[in-house]
Order: sequence, then C-alpha cells, then structure tokens
Amino acid sequence: MARRWQTLAATAVLALALTGCTDGDGRATPTGDDLVAQAKQHYLDYREVTNGAQALIFDGPWEAPGGSFGMEPSGAGCPDGSYKFSLARSTEVDPEQHAERSAAVQKYLMDAGYELDGMELGSGESKSTDLIVRKQGDFSLLMVTFIANGSVSVTATTRCWPGDRYELGDQLFGDANLSEGYLPREESPSDPLFFGVTPGEPAFGPTPKPTTTP
Repeated sequence: MARRWQTLAATAVLALALTGCTDGDGRATPTGDDLVAQAKQHYLDYREVTNGAQALIFDGPWEAPGGSFGMEPSGAGCPDGSYKFSLARSTEVDPEQHAERSAAVQKYLMDAGYELDGMELGSGESKSTDLIVRKQGDFSLLMVTFIANGSVSVTATTRCWPGDRYELGDQLFGDANLSEGYLPREESPSDPLFFGVTPGEPAFGPTPKPTTTP
C-alpha cells in the first residue's frame, strides 16, 4: 500500500550518527546526500538492465502498477538499516513474436554476464515461459514472463543496500502522496530516466513525460 512519506528521517539519521552504524563490510552507512547519490546510481544501474530487456520486447508504453514503479525504497526482506527497489511492468505482444523476443532477451542478459534459469508453466492460453536471473549483480530476482495469451511482464527486485529507507524516501519524495499518482503509471523503455520528484511540480499522471535526466 502506498504511503505518505513522513519526516521521520531526522530521528533515523541522528540515531545512526550517535551509534556510528556501519554496513556489513564495516563501512559507515550512508546518510544525507551520500545516501541519495548512492541510491541514484543503484537505481540507474538496475533500470539500465530492465529497460534494455523491455526495449527488445516492446519500445512503446508499458503499464507500471501503482507502488511498483521501481523507485520506491522498501525494507521488506532486507536487514535493518537497508533498502531495495522493486519494479513491475506489463504489456501485450503478438504471441507469434514471443519466441523471437524471448531469444533476444536471453542473448542480451547472457551477453551482460547473467546466468539464466528457464521455466514453463501451464498450458493453452495460460502457458507461461519465464527467463529468470537469481541473486546476481544488482538483482535479487529479475524475471521476464511471456504468456501465450499475449501478455508479457518484467519484474525485478534488487539486492539490499545499506541506508535507511525512511530517510531515503523522505529525501526523494518529501510530502508527496504516491497513492495520488505522483509517479507514472505508464513508461516506455526509451523514456528518460529520472530519480526523485521536484517539490511543487505537478504529478506525471497516467502518461509520463519526463524530459530531463538529473
């Protein structure tokens, strides 16, 4: 469920400063501008991969369900004091083109150094074919699913990175209510990537038109 970002970050930052919190490698957990800068790079890196896969399937608008745009930091399944990103996209492609598009995505990911698992489930129009990347690079899971009825989906969950998700969310979104459509509900793989929102700027609405890359 989408939530309004609260200004609880100051408390979290103070606690980290007082305890000298470090990540698993003994490095200081990033806060403030460092947290945002590192999160932005993580975001752009994983989105480069997912957008590349999407573009090989369909370069037009994909649906981006609310809460799954891919920029919202989450702590689900992560150790305390860390966050991850999760993304979901869906579109429709002629089933006769699925084999060709699937092969192109498989080659793209393998050329990028990923090892893939394949899986087929169901039968008839509900039959699905999955290409799966597990716990490699920036990803905890990356899955591309082709369904015989024409549906195609791309879902991704990143690994967990050190940093307080509440502080990061507050710095990215301020008081914006994401449930009111502040992030795009549609996006093409070729749309310019952006990170965070600008206070006072209007929401993108159902069809995003970002024009700059910070």
